[in-house]
Amino acid sequence: MRKKDNFHIDMSGRIYKNKTIGISVVGAETKKNYGCALKGNLIKLIKKELFKDDIFGDSAKLYAICIFLLIQKIKDDIHTLIICNDEDFDMTKRILLRLLKNYNFEIISISEFRKRLGRNVGSLADNYSNIYRKRALNPNRWLKGKEINVVRITYKIIKEYWKMLE
Repeated sequence: MRKKDNFHIDMSGRIYKNKTIGISVVGAETKKNYGCALKGNLIKLIKKELFKDDIFGDSAKLYAICIFLLIQKIKDDIHTLIICNDEDFDMTKRILLRLLKNYNFEIISISEFRKRLGRNVGSLADNYSNIYRKRALNPNRWLKGKEINVVRITYKIIKEYWKMLE
């Protein structure tokens, strides 16, 4: 039986700034990591084509779709999924639950994780999300520095899941 791990998810930057952002998921003990980068132009296109009225809800939806795509390979290894509050956590969690269908792990916010620990800790995925933001879009840089596992996320993939959620 595989040993389950707590996985942290974090995002570098903010969706509303229209700049390249990195999103990563990192195991607390195993340091197994997956991530992606969304280029500023891709974010602008998504906002123009897919976002409707609620910028906060739509940003949470985009974040949830990215999280869903990142955890596909490690779904069975997750004990607890700890999501940073980069976007509205409750909305992100609700959308993520719709995408996951059948899963067997707990999903909590970093705030809840801090309460349980009784101290203020940062996300383990924070540094990794910056690494993915800087390196994921350039395949020549994947082999330099820390090993990264890039999950390619395109407009076509996001649009497919977006339509499925409506």
